[in-house]
Amino acid sequence: MKNDVAIALIGAGSALTGAVIGGTAAVVAASKTARSAYLGSLDSIRRTAQREVYADLLRAAHTYEAGTGAVLESAGFLLDGLLSEQEGLPRRPSSSERSAFRRAISSAANPEPVAAAARQVELEGPSRVAAAARSVRAAAQHLSTTLNSIEDADEGIRPATSADLPREHFELLKSAISTFAETARKHLNHR
Repeated sequence: MKNDVAIALIGAGSALTGAVIGGTAAVVAASKTARSAYLGSLDSIRRTAQREVYADLLRAAHTYEAGTGAVLESAGFLLDGLLSEQEGLPRRPSSSERSAFRRAISSAANPEPVAAAARQVELEGPSRVAAAARSVRAAAQHLSTTLNSIEDADEGIRPATSADLPREHFELLKSAISTFAETARKHLNHR
């Protein structure tokens, strides 16, 4: 009888231990599954938010690129006229044409929408995408400074801009936009 009781107690203890171990494993597995589902939905929401701010920056940058690209020829005319005047030659564009060129350049050379969109990307990250966004913002700012320096030069200040600099800064902007788009795409498509 003693053996039967001992066997029964050992069996009950083993069953209880097995149940505790099995129950713990089930709870841990369920917890991991729930955590994974929760984090998966958070990751999806975060990627959606990132995609939206990345797209906003690309829209702002492409709009800025199109606007400044449209006034590059006008900037060239103003610079050529300034350089001709410095050499003692008459200016080719008339005063009213120069005023129209300056207005168009001033209107197109506002990088603030690009800067605002870039700041949003910096908030969403990650760091490599934020760095690419800062490059777009810096390129837009450089182009703006270059284009606006033509207007300053046209008001009597010696031009600090070579005739090729607006086009060079425009090309740098295009390159920065392409790099940003590629970096953002790689981040969004990475799992």
